[in-house]
Amino acid sequence: MGGFPRGRLVALVAAFLISADAAGTTPDAAAHIDGLLASGVHPRLRWERFTDFQEPLRALYLAQGSRPLWLDGGRPVKQASAALECLRMADDQGLNSSDYDADLLGGWIEKLNDDRAASAEEVAQFEVAMSLALMRYGSNLARGRVHPRAAGFALDVASKRLDLPALVQHLARDPWPCEAIAGLESKLPLYRNLKAALPRYRGLAENNDVSALALPPKLSPGDRHGEVPALRKRLAALGFLWQESSSKEPEVYAGDLVEAVARFQERHGLAPDGVIGKGTLAALNVPPAARLRQIRLGLERLRWLPERFEGPFILVNIPSFRLYGYGQDPERPEVSMNVVVGRSSGGHNTPVFHSDMTYVVFRPYWNLPRAITVKEMLPGILRDPGYLARHNLELVPSFGNGSQVYEPSLESLEMLSAGSLKLRQRPGPKNALGLVKFAFPNNDNIYLHGTPSVNLFQRARRDFSHGCIRVQDPVGLAEFVLKREGETWTQERIEEAMNGAQSRTVTLKQPLPVYIYYSTVLAEPDGTVRFFEDIYGLDRVLEQLLEKGFPYPS
Repeated sequence: MGGFPRGRLVALVAAFLISADAAGTTPDAAAHIDGLLASGVHPRLRWERFTDFQEPLRALYLAQGSRPLWLDGGRPVKQASAALECLRMADDQGLNSSDYDADLLGGWIEKLNDDRAASAEEVAQFEVAMSLALMRYGSNLARGRVHPRAAGFALDVASKRLDLPALVQHLARDPWPCEAIAGLESKLPLYRNLKAALPRYRGLAENNDVSALALPPKLSPGDRHGEVPALRKRLAALGFLWQESSSKEPEVYAGDLVEAVARFQERHGLAPDGVIGKGTLAALNVPPAARLRQIRLGLERLRWLPERFEGPFILVNIPSFRLYGYGQDPERPEVSMNVVVGRSSGGHNTPVFHSDMTYVVFRPYWNLPRAITVKEMLPGILRDPGYLARHNLELVPSFGNGSQVYEPSLESLEMLSAGSLKLRQRPGPKNALGLVKFAFPNNDNIYLHGTPSVNLFQRARRDFSHGCIRVQDPVGLAEFVLKREGETWTQERIEEAMNGAQSRTVTLKQPLPVYIYYSTVLAEPDGTVRFFEDIYGLDRVLEQLLEKGFPYPS
């Protein structure tokens, strides 16, 4: 577990155990602690049920012989106030201090300091509440609140190990407990950059005008409208204009205001053309409080990723329609490109998951899934058998190498309809997978690939596929993937393989982690924050799970 040296922890715990008898806990208080832990319900807390933390709490107080960590003679020790300050900082981490009962505990500390006759039950309730709050906070900061699978994320990353009893014991003795808790945070630059945006957007949410701009359906450069001054004010508040206009025609949409709108569009996943249409107006009218919620959701999802990446990896962020290939520098990607992802309608969402890329195929066949064959191809084939030749399609009994190819006939088309024959597209520049495919085993048969439909990469919104991910620069991605293979895969050699006479499979000597990810906000090292449309509605799914409170879905 990160955050504090294990040797130092052992010494602190030993010192605690030697002096534990001086704590002044009565047998009645110890019995109340045991009873509270056995019930799994704390009647004084915002989220009463703590069945998800029942076992580590039991382990903690079993090791302590039910003696308190946070009380001495029935009064809170100074360390309780120091640890409480860590809980008050939860909002600075994109969490909610009320989830950890920070105000309740603060009032409780004052009351117990003033009340020398607190009951054994009250003493036990405070003691358990303090330890539970710190366990909840430490776990949430390190691993997130909701399990990713409960939110539709099949991120099978290694579970982050966290010894919660040891953490609480440490916090009860460390003179700098907040530093120890800070050590639990993600070390990813993606996390650090996004967290840095929190103070600004908290300020915007507290102080910014949230009234909707009443602009026409389309406002083009040179147009005049009475709401243009309000538009200028909105963009200045959001940081896209640096000064008020000195224009003699404040109601004319022109000049620096058009440039500011284009910058706003570029940072919100919109075409930066300076024309304010339906999508741009909707983004302008999103309240800062909603943007703050997006950032908090983004931080929650980043806690699901590994604490740090030890080598190269690929990250595809679905809402931004971008792929990033990271090498030695975790701050900046070596390669970045547009992608096309699965359509948000018709059940074609690209799934969120993690896998390891294991091979690359140059000049691949496209093995059509049965659903696409039946719904999209078969009607055209049955109307016109020439459809197969025009689209470079062939009929095969299986997708393996050397599979027999059946000539089109009434019999073979009947076999295709019945499912005993399959459909595949031969390699070539018109193949739906382009000239290269990047494979990483997964249950949904999702992969990265090229495409002949390069015009789609110019669109601002790029969800057009059946679920697989089309990449704008397959040569650049192949260079990134193959550069660590011990062979010299130059751009020229890659292009030769893509345009050769035969398909070729290159098995990777070092599997490359691939994360198909989903976040509607990302931040860059220079402080730039980019927001994207929630095309699959997964922000609302996560919000609803978080609204349920403890115990969160596991």
